[in-house]
Amino acid sequence: MLPAGPDGVSKPRQTDGQAGFSPRVGPSSPPVVTDDKGSRALVPVTPGRAAASRPAEHTDPYKFWSDFYRTHDQGPEKLREALRILNLSRSFREVHAMLTGYLTQRVSQREPWMYEALALSIEMNNGRPEDVKTALNYAADLAQRTHNPNDLVSAADKLYLKGYYDRVGALLDEAAAKVPHRSEPLVMMINLAQKTRDAGRMGDAVERLLSLGWPGQDEYYRIEARNQVEKLAAALREDAKPSEAKSLLDRLAAAEARDVFIRLSWDGDADYDLVVSEPLGASASKLLPRTVFGGSIVKNGYGKHPEDIYVCPRGFDGEYTVRISMVYSNPEKPTTRLTLETITHEGTPEEKKDSHTLSPSDPQTKPVVVKLQGGRRKTVLPFLSPAAAIESAKAGTAAPKAPASNRGGAAPPRSGGPKAGRPAAGPVPPR
Repeated sequence: MLPAGPDGVSKPRQTDGQAGFSPRVGPSSPPVVTDDKGSRALVPVTPGRAAASRPAEHTDPYKFWSDFYRTHDQGPEKLREALRILNLSRSFREVHAMLTGYLTQRVSQREPWMYEALALSIEMNNGRPEDVKTALNYAADLAQRTHNPNDLVSAADKLYLKGYYDRVGALLDEAAAKVPHRSEPLVMMINLAQKTRDAGRMGDAVERLLSLGWPGQDEYYRIEARNQVEKLAAALREDAKPSEAKSLLDRLAAAEARDVFIRLSWDGDADYDLVVSEPLGASASKLLPRTVFGGSIVKNGYGKHPEDIYVCPRGFDGEYTVRISMVYSNPEKPTTRLTLETITHEGTPEEKKDSHTLSPSDPQTKPVVVKLQGGRRKTVLPFLSPAAAIESAKAGTAAPKAPASNRGGAAPPRSGGPKAGRPAAGPVPPR
């Protein structure tokens, strides 16, 4: 039996912009413990402070946990810990009963991840697929009420993996609007567009993804975005939709264009860093690889990779002042060539290239100024502290490919596995 859907919502949790993860409810292998003679011994399971133990005698777990949470005010984190312990002991019926009791009795403390965990517990107990779908839809309902991008992305991911695509787009649209500096919602949009053969959504997602530089991953995202667009265009032509295919490819060409591109290269064994001061006052550097105005240090090379790259795919008009700092130079393999290449409106008919030869011994003697007119950026990004910006740049390594059908979750229940403890009475609609 499914508990009622969400009608009261806990306060949104504070987010750092990263996609959240719900607790894993599927089976995991318990540790093997042996006694002093080497024989297999019982595994001691010691409840943490958050766990409650059910009496050893045969009792109805659904009644027990419903009564327990009606009289005990325990928060979501204690529920997480209790579920973790039950999961380790492979007590899947207890997991389902605990979640059902909590969601029924602790209405004001419901959170989206609980319904995601409930959906997985239904699967592990060989429950009905329609109940799994209903639980995931309840998770989506709560995510849209909290407006937390972590919850929105997580709910979208669970629905996508099950092939329930109807609500995924709306969840990702809201998440992407709230965290435009993160790649996860955009990559998932590309996945969704590929699955549903939606040329409009594919074009929108690729335009938004390529409107920013992605430190450490930029070239990868550009290659994969093109691959996904070309794959969908081929499918559209097979569906006798050549005009949609052409329009999508035209949008890709415009999305791949960049307002400002700057590359520093050198020879010898050395390390130089780029610092680019943008028109409205921010500076992109190794310590702050992306600014609120869209510029990014996407490559920071040294040694055998003698190249630094700054890009601003969508920039504001004005002057971009480029300064170079030397980090180290090996006197046995000194730098004899230091070249700065600048491009404005890259990939368009208005493209303009310049090349500057700098002094390896004193690269800061002559800052280079790049002037941009006709920049395409209209809005600024959310501000991130340097530490958060670096963490954001490191995250989001997923490729724009359809995820595995059961990524990181529990294995499907085997025949003869645990059964649901009571007959399903059908989902109770949200009040």
